[in-house]
Amino acid sequence: MALQRAGVRWAFSIVGAAFGVFLFATLVFAAGRETPVPDVQFQPVTLPKAVTIREAVAVALRNYPTIAQKQFRLRAAKANVTLAKTQYLPNLNLDLQESAVSANRIASVVMNNVSGFDTVPVDSGPSATYQSLRPQANNLEGLNLNWLMIDMGLRHANDNYAYADARSARADVNLTKLDVAFAAVDAFLDAVAAKQVIISVKAELEHMESANLRSKTLVAQGLRPGVDAADWDYEVAKTKIALIRAERDRRLALVELAEKMGVANSDFDVISDPVISRPVEVSTFGPFDMQSHPLALLKTADVMRWQAKQVVLDKAWRPHLWLNASIWGRGSSEPSNINPLSEKGGGILPQVFNYMVGVTYSFPFMEYFPLKAQRDMAHANEMAARADLDLAMQILEKKDARARILLSQSRKVAEETPTLVEAAKVREIKVQKRYGTGLTNMVELADAEKSIAQAEVENALAQVDVWRSILSLAYVQGDLRPFMQCVDIAEGNTGRQIGMKE
Repeated sequence: MALQRAGVRWAFSIVGAAFGVFLFATLVFAAGRETPVPDVQFQPVTLPKAVTIREAVAVALRNYPTIAQKQFRLRAAKANVTLAKTQYLPNLNLDLQESAVSANRIASVVMNNVSGFDTVPVDSGPSATYQSLRPQANNLEGLNLNWLMIDMGLRHANDNYAYADARSARADVNLTKLDVAFAAVDAFLDAVAAKQVIISVKAELEHMESANLRSKTLVAQGLRPGVDAADWDYEVAKTKIALIRAERDRRLALVELAEKMGVANSDFDVISDPVISRPVEVSTFGPFDMQSHPLALLKTADVMRWQAKQVVLDKAWRPHLWLNASIWGRGSSEPSNINPLSEKGGGILPQVFNYMVGVTYSFPFMEYFPLKAQRDMAHANEMAARADLDLAMQILEKKDARARILLSQSRKVAEETPTLVEAAKVREIKVQKRYGTGLTNMVELADAEKSIAQAEVENALAQVDVWRSILSLAYVQGDLRPFMQCVDIAEGNTGRQIGMKE
């Protein structure tokens, strides 16, 4: 009896110690590797009447729904890491059962099959001498522990796969933020360009109306033919139509910008002063590694995820060693001629207790073939991910070369457009004098007025194109901070040129 009690205490000690130690170690280890992810949700904001380019980027990063979507997917991936850590915990099950059972038992054998034949309850006890449907009270209580002691690295491989999945989700978040910020800035530049076109067309309209008034005065004095007045009315109407179309394009550009900022249908304007001035001289954005671009990191993470999957499949076909321990009690209300032990509580309390401690060795021999097929699939997916990475690097290299060419050529254009504006103004003044003295016709004067507007538009758009080229080059580097630094310099030092390495 003393040996039995000592065995029971030993079994309880094994169960309690194993459960406590591994629960504590697993939870601490899993918690130490986690990084909290803040809740990011769509948050309505009240925009000012006019926004700067930095405000547009800030609102987009805060409000665009795609970023929230990627953040929550990252949260799910991190929860999957915690889930993978729970594999180290033992299985500990507690069962309590009370039942009323007829005692009609007979010696027989239940054959094992695929379904387990769960429809027939497991029965025990001597065979019945007679048949009776009178129920007898039965009880069963049990505590069962199963813990995988040796898994040949399977759980660690699953951990690495979960971490690889989380790294992929984190890289996707960073790439999405870069794309959203780039799209917001690009839409902002489109809105600025549309606004500058309106300013130029309005100036053209003022010149046309002034020339129209002068022409009508000369016609009234008999110094110019009457057809000039009709021609100027035509030119004024044509310019007004161009102004209406320019206003349409500006409003559409603002709608596009609002959508890129995540605040669709908001009514606001853009502050275009910093990005219509000549940006700082940027010859190059220093050396950088394209492998650090968020797109390259995302594709690399995909490759590593499939590599981790192959390791999991390799470790799955390994022998496993389980620790098994159980403590259970049983009781019955059967009469003393069948159950010599006295019943307790009318058969609802246990009469006897038992324990079991042992190990189980398992090796899934026939799992080799399906696991090998799955590993071949994972390897093929890894090769596809590597090809996708190579394609992404080709795209980044192309964008880098394209951005550098655009920056170089757009800067050359921007250096010439101020001269174009000055020449158009001088030409307009001289043509006005010639028209007033009758040395030229209204066609040449109208052409001179249009040339001023076109030159001003060319000048404004040339500066915007330089900013757009700098933006493209910053995107290729995977970081828009150099671009925003140029914006800050332009805001604080209007017209000042600062040399930067290219």
